Amino acid sequence: MLHIDKISLLAKLFGAVYIPEAVANEVNVIFSSSSEWQKCLKEKRVIVQPISNTILAKQMVPLLHKGEAEAICLALEKKAKLFLIDDKDGRIVAQSNNLPITGTLGILLKAKKTGLVSSVKQVIDRLRAEHHFWVKEDMYQKVLHIAKEKA
Repeated sequence: MLHIDKISLLAKLFGAVYIPEAVANEVNVIFSSSSEWQKCLKEKRVIVQPISNTILAKQMVPLLHKGEAEAICLALEKKAKLFLIDDKDGRIVAQSNNLPITGTLGILLKAKKTGLVSSVKQVIDRLRAEHHFWVKEDMYQKVLHIAKEKA
């Protein structure tokens, strides 16, 4: 969402979003000079929180990247109402741990439903064209159908 200046959607839809240190470190590599990212941290729209169960995270690392593993641990520790993840392997592990999940497409659909974005298609197309966001064609069509938009 930071890539396309839509990070504010997360706070508008969900309030504060918690992320583990590993995810914050990954984001900082690319966005440390982003004023929008710094604003999210300062205003506590994004809250960086260390995980407690580092052993579980380390056990997941052969299956997942460190960021996804820590994010799943943090979601379990906080008993998250919703876990935001796009990574396929991460989604599988999250679901096996009974975490309710959504990803970028679900966020965009919710944003459209609540009037925060006017066109899901425009946002997805921009993500695909400018940021190599990969979506299967049938999923793309399904999302556009749900959003009541034409391809």
